[in-house]
Amino acid sequence: MDTRDRRLAIFAAVTAIVVTSSLVPMPAAPGPAASADPVSPTPGTDKLVHAVGYAAVAYTLGRALPARVRRGADGPSAAVLLGVVAVATAIGAGVEIAQGAVPGRDPSALDGVANAVGAAVGVLLWRRRGGDRPRRRTGDGADDA
Repeated sequence: MDTRDRRLAIFAAVTAIVVTSSLVPMPAAPGPAASADPVSPTPGTDKLVHAVGYAAVAYTLGRALPARVRRGADGPSAAVLLGVVAVATAIGAGVEIAQGAVPGRDPSALDGVANAVGAAVGVLLWRRRGGDRPRRRTGDGADDA
């Protein structure tokens, strides 16, 4: 398996984990606790989980792009970065819509916002890493970057 295939497999695995974990039916607890999130009982924790998940989706998507797309003199172009955020956010939006048909799950605009913020963070992390610019070589053959 070459590097590109491995990167695509990692992106597919991360995306599958995020999507399937978001679409697992959740049993409703009886009484007032029914509205509480059984996975993350601390308020706001579920938004952090969304952000981290979609940061991983965006980061691995950026890494899976063909080298000619993700590399440039200064890393990927703004259009590529925005495209990766848009794709990861669209995956999140699709999941939020699909949750409407899953027992115990409800679509949430705030979850969608958390997904988009996470996607942007993932792209920023990927960009900070240089968008996979080619490594510079020193005279002795060791990598500088």
